[in-house]
Amino acid sequence: MIENIIKSESFKRWLPPLAGLIFIVLFSWLGFWQLDRAQQKNDLVALFEEDAPYSRLKNDMPVEIFQRLELLGLFRNDQQVLIDNIVVNGRVGYYVVSAFRHAPDAPLLIVNRGWVGKSQLNALPDVSVTEEFISVRGRVGRLPRVGIRPGEAFEGSKDWPRVAVYPTLDELAKELGSELLPFVLLLSPDADDGFVRRWQPPQSGPMMHYGYAFQWFVMALAILVILIWNYRKKQRPDDNDRQQDEQS
Repeated sequence: MIENIIKSESFKRWLPPLAGLIFIVLFSWLGFWQLDRAQQKNDLVALFEEDAPYSRLKNDMPVEIFQRLELLGLFRNDQQVLIDNIVVNGRVGYYVVSAFRHAPDAPLLIVNRGWVGKSQLNALPDVSVTEEFISVRGRVGRLPRVGIRPGEAFEGSKDWPRVAVYPTLDELAKELGSELLPFVLLLSPDADDGFVRRWQPPQSGPMMHYGYAFQWFVMALAILVILIWNYRKKQRPDDNDRQQDEQS
């Protein structure tokens, strides 16, 4: 039965335009999805550039990416992590991330204190931080991520500071032996106890998504033009038939 349907003239006549319409809808949806992604990136850039006042972090307080926060507490100088393979201005180095206790019995906050270059002797840098009760300021951010990570995050020495390759917050929590807040604080460039800090919004900005959207819309338009051209071609009488009609 299915074979008969496939071989039927109606099926052969309607399959190409139906498939074309499906692809037009699909490509158009992908185009609008890319426009939505571009708008999300624009919103992120606006949040990053917003010069809002710092907010004091309170229990169960909802936070947004790039929000400016201020906290009082203590750094844990004895347990710090160096995130390896971070390139700044063509040099390889580390992000220095430190745990910060902002309230008793509360999850620790991971503070990214910035970038420090690698020594030619492969000696770990001095990343000691004050253990006094201080105020820290910064923006809500994330840990650096990579598409494919070679091996485990933590390998080798168990001494502190400990070197890691693109760890997750869960992996950091396991190494530190403590619960962590679900975000990272990017230490303000003008704050003390930090290193090189040139925080930027996501590198793949909105223009990339606008380009993808344009490609999807062009493909949808191309299929639409082909369908219209094919339809009009079928509606035109054959040249031979037209000549016979003129002779008669």
